[in-house]
Formats: sequence, structure tokens, C-alpha cells
Amino acid sequence: MDTITHGIVGALVGKAFFAGRDVPADTARSTQPHSESAPTARVAIVACTLGSIFPDIDVFAGPIARNPLAIMEWHRNITHSLVMLPVWAVLLAAVSLPLARRIGWKPPSFAKLVGIYALALATHVFLDVATSFGTMVWSPVKYSRIAWDWLFILDLTFTSIALVPQFVAWCYREPREFGWRSGAVWGALTVGAFGAYALAETAGYRFRIWVVVAASAAVAALIFLPAIEGIGFRWRRASWCRVGLVALCAYVAFAAAAHRKALAYVEEFAASHHLRVENLVALPLPPTLTHWAGVISTPEGVWRTTFHVPGGNVERTQLYADAGSDRYVAEAKQLRDVQVYLWFARFPVYQVSHGGNGHTRVDISDVRFFRDLVGEPRRIRYPAEMHIRATGFMFEVEFDGLGRVVRDGWASTKE
Repeated sequence: MDTITHGIVGALVGKAFFAGRDVPADTARSTQPHSESAPTARVAIVACTLGSIFPDIDVFAGPIARNPLAIMEWHRNITHSLVMLPVWAVLLAAVSLPLARRIGWKPPSFAKLVGIYALALATHVFLDVATSFGTMVWSPVKYSRIAWDWLFILDLTFTSIALVPQFVAWCYREPREFGWRSGAVWGALTVGAFGAYALAETAGYRFRIWVVVAASAAVAALIFLPAIEGIGFRWRRASWCRVGLVALCAYVAFAAAAHRKALAYVEEFAASHHLRVENLVALPLPPTLTHWAGVISTPEGVWRTTFHVPGGNVERTQLYADAGSDRYVAEAKQLRDVQVYLWFARFPVYQVSHGGNGHTRVDISDVRFFRDLVGEPRRIRYPAEMHIRATGFMFEVEFDGLGRVVRDGWASTKE
């Protein structure tokens, strides 16, 4: 899950459980603040937000150590570990207490602050495990990657469910300001939805425009309908946020159920085509829980098919034929960086191309991260017929005419 979404979820949890007992807007007296009734609320919310972001601090390790493969080797490692979670919670609380006092904010007790950080860290680890990237939750004891493949790594629907209740609660905090607040929030979220549509189109994860219109209408209903008879003004901020958390849990549960159904469709596809399965998965695709990709590893290569749940109606199917027996591929596999890549990759495929200067290049990709299937369904043989959207995870090794490695590293963007 992306870092911004982790922070939004952390803020939602903090407001739902650690901000004290708010007073609903319609019962608050003019002299009684109803934004934060607990004196420790500010520190609690900030701690929960920062704690949910903290594990992604490991993204800075790569640039500092100049390790180009840190995204695979170090990301979602020890900072995402359940084994180390109590240690991080205690350290973060120990740093936060004197810092809060220094800037004049009243902190909760040390024990409560440790609990807040522990819960925030746990939400981060859980959401990362629910994606397909893989998380080393048992490091440093064990460095295997766990991935449940329930959620897409950038799930805008999930992010919206976590964000909207907080905005709605803000709209109903001040009855006299409800008009401009609600209009501004609805307008901003609608513009954001169209921006997400444009971003997905550019990235190769296109979806229909009606999804944006439906999302805008749903947000409008959530913002404006509770204003009827003043119902929304009788709700506390914590209540709005707890409803949001219930909705998030329901969404994750639906994702898990959809994944189970999608996996069954992939297994049926493999059986109907009499594939010799070595490994298979069902991976979520944006923007909803209905769009999935099946990836199947066989001795002949890696199959990739996209379909919808329910129904299992297949959109497209392609086989990326195996070039793993090539001698240049065998040489590339001996390199330490390639071994790191293959440790991370779940469905590696190889492309071997020969240049006019006598050089040979081996490109290694993980079908798990292919963005789009281009052209009609067919069998793809490497290298000449390979046409995929850039994955961002393509590694290449270049050999000279004498078979010596002259370069290895991330490949430039290809179309």
C-alpha cells in the first residue's frame, strides 16, 4: 500500500479511538470547543498517523547506501517486521514524549503512547501483506516475503473510504461553515477522481469514466444527505471515523472473498487448458474488486489472463514463452544482482536480444507487474514479439561480443 494511504488510515484510527470524547456540533455551547475535548488528542492523532507511515522510512536506505536494488532487497524488511514491532513502538514513544513536551503538547502516558504506535505499525504491516508486493514480516528471523494478493498496491477506492469520513466529519464540525466546507470537499474529491482517472489511463490501468461519475455521486450523497434534519450535526467525529473503519474492514473482507473466487477461476483456466502448473496466483487490478489478473507459471512459460469477478469472463490471455535455457540467461543468473532480483520475482521471464554491434542483452521481468496486454491474444516469443507496457521492474544484463558482462542494472522504459 502507498505511504499516503497508510497515513490516512493512521489518522482515521487516531480520530476514531484516541482523540477523546468529542461533543456533537448541535449540542456544543459557543464557549465549549468540540474539536478535541481530550488534552492529549493532538499527540495521539499525530502519533497514530506517523506510526502508520514510519515503516516506509526504509525507502531512504537505498539512496543512502547507493543500492539500486534496495526496493527489492530492503524495502518491507525489518521496519515492517512483526518481530521488531514492539521495539519500534517503544522507541517511537520514547522519542515522542520529550518532543511533545518541548513544543507544548500534552502527551498521553508512555504506556498508552506505546500502544498507539503498536496499533499504527500493525495497520501498516497488515495492509502491506494484503498486497502482492511481499512483506518480510518475520525478519530478521526469516526473510521470506508474505503476500496475500487481496488489494492492488495503489487502491484508490480503499484510500477514498479511509479519507471521506474524515472530510465529512470536518464538514459537520461547524454548522455555520457547513455550506462552504461541504462544497469545497465535494469539489476537491471530484477533481481528484478525474485526476485518478487520467493517471490510471496514463499508467495503463484504464477504467470506464462512469466509475468517476458514480464515485462523485456517492461522495455527494455521503456529504449532503446527513444534513437532512440535522442528523450529521448530531454525530461526533469519532463516530464518523469508526463508521469509516467498519467500511474499510468490510472492503478488505470483500477483497479477500473476491480473491478466493478469482483464484478458483485461475485454477479452472489452468485445468481447462491442461497446463502443467508450477505456480499460480490471482492478482487484483484497479479500480475495483471485480477486475483481476491470473498469472500461471508452466515449463513452457508464464501465462497471464485478465478477467472479471463474478463470472470469470476472460478479457485477454497471453503466454510469455520461456527463454530460460539460453546460455546468456544462464550467465546472467550467476550475477549477484540478478540473484537478488530472482529472489524477489515470483514470475520471472527472460528476453534475449542481439544487437548489430555484436552485443547481446538479457532483459528480466516479473509478469506480476506487467501493466497491460497489447494486441490480440497470442503466444509471445522472445525477443522480437515482446510488446508490454513498461513495468518499472525490468532488469537488464548486457554482454559484449566475447560474452563478457559490460553492464547490468535497471532497464530504461520500453513500449
